[in-house]
Amino acid sequence: MISPPLAFFRRGWSPLRLRLTWRLAGMVLLALLGLFLVGARLIIFLISLPTSVNAAPLVIPSLREWHGGLGTFMLGPGARIVLDPASAPRLRATALVFQQDLQAVANLRLPVVIQETPGSGDLLLTLKNDDPGIGNEGYLLLIADSLTISAHTEAGVFYGTRTVLQMLVQDPFRSHLARGMARDYPRYAVRGFMLDVGRRYFGPGRLEDYVRLLSWFKMNEFQLHLNDNAPGAGERSDWRRQYAAFRLESARFRGLAARDGAYSRADIASLEALAQTHAVTIIPEIDTPAHDLALTQYRPDLASPKGSKEFLDLADPATVPFVEDLWNEFLPWFSSSQVHIGADEYALNDADRYRAFVNRLAAFLSGKGKTVRMWGSLSLMKSRIPVARTIVLDIWNNRWANPVQMAREGFKIINMNDNLLYIVPRAGYYHDYLDTRTLYTRWQPFIFDLAHPQLNLAPNDPHLLGAMFALWNDKLNVVSDAQIDDRLEPAVRVLSQKLWSGVTPLSYGQFEQLALQLSAVPGAHLPELPQSFEITPHGQSQGPQALTVPTVPALALVARGRCRL
Repeated sequence: MISPPLAFFRRGWSPLRLRLTWRLAGMVLLALLGLFLVGARLIIFLISLPTSVNAAPLVIPSLREWHGGLGTFMLGPGARIVLDPASAPRLRATALVFQQDLQAVANLRLPVVIQETPGSGDLLLTLKNDDPGIGNEGYLLLIADSLTISAHTEAGVFYGTRTVLQMLVQDPFRSHLARGMARDYPRYAVRGFMLDVGRRYFGPGRLEDYVRLLSWFKMNEFQLHLNDNAPGAGERSDWRRQYAAFRLESARFRGLAARDGAYSRADIASLEALAQTHAVTIIPEIDTPAHDLALTQYRPDLASPKGSKEFLDLADPATVPFVEDLWNEFLPWFSSSQVHIGADEYALNDADRYRAFVNRLAAFLSGKGKTVRMWGSLSLMKSRIPVARTIVLDIWNNRWANPVQMAREGFKIINMNDNLLYIVPRAGYYHDYLDTRTLYTRWQPFIFDLAHPQLNLAPNDPHLLGAMFALWNDKLNVVSDAQIDDRLEPAVRVLSQKLWSGVTPLSYGQFEQLALQLSAVPGAHLPELPQSFEITPHGQSQGPQALTVPTVPALALVARGRCRL
């Protein structure tokens, strides 16, 4: 038997030719192996790529539009906050707030720079935006190799930064953001909260915390009810010793400000400065001609001679000049183009003088460039004297002002319905806590009565500007600051969702769990949350329990706010 090498030689294969053949075969095998390895790496790479676009980020209020991209953007220590030169003068304050809040959320102190275009990993804030559909408060958020927030106004850019911060809060590393594009804008122009500081004093720092809380959830108005008195105090024989307070302190009206707490012009200036950088408008309310025991104790000669002593005497020719003097003194303290004159719950048998007073005060303030608001009262305060249609009505009670009737008469309207949107701690006759479950699942801002739809406006009625909720302190100091906060926070979250987005993509339980993750408001000093609460079918908390909703990753606790204290 002839061996294979000898067979090759006998067939004419030389040793040199054989070596070349083996070398060529080896090279072919190596090339095939290389192709196999490249293919395997390509397969692994393709498998590692995202297979679907990113879902919409979970934020409060939810985004109006989201177009998901692939992969993530990572915020690193080399990132910068970039302002384009044309936008820089107007956006500098917004950028500094964003810088501070990023440090609080992500522990990164990013420099603020001015240049035309961002680099990879940078955060660009710009007023270059050609989308008219987003309005004055909307924004576009593009997350790609760099991150861009563009809007028509500083408020729009600011709201975009709130979305970015809320996204970061939910990332365990505080650095990853889903790529994609958001087009976000509010449904309603007025998204607010009214606080009764007249019957309960809140320190300036607490008011600043509430500004940060409101802005965190894209709420844009904070109304201060600056004077009031204990309910029924004006009917008592000792009315001059009953509790009443006016909360602005000025040498022009020495002795008028409450002794247990009042705000100086410097206090208001500080609050205004913070509010302006957080896209929140402070609405001052000096309530006249009722709820005025603080004013009549200061000027007893102006108290009603026949009715409650908390009523100003509208028959006295000195009353209107006195009220105008108050506004002359305190109007310059506030930058808002909107002011509130109160005008609720005055004597029904004096409707003519009441309406004349409202018109005169509205004309006075309009002459100073202000849009006037008042508590809706015109359905009960019947008179042939028409009230100026330029006044915006806060519809607080459907009997005092029928919302459908007021819209038909041409008034602009804000929904502040007492049965739905009033908190009065420990009073027993209004909500102690808002029924946030019902508001989330059944209410919309055009609804003034869930049981009587004939009192509700059409969903797109142009007369409806938005809605606000209110916290009244009829019982004065019956709850602590922490207990006040506990009532406010869930209301702010739900109202923001319904006023900005309108839709409810999450169940109420999922929404509350998301709210827990977003409860730490940057820069605010609000109390820590309890561990969790079990949400019952009626929305009331029943002590510590765990509740997990699988469709909201990494959330295992229910947000606070429904626990009766």
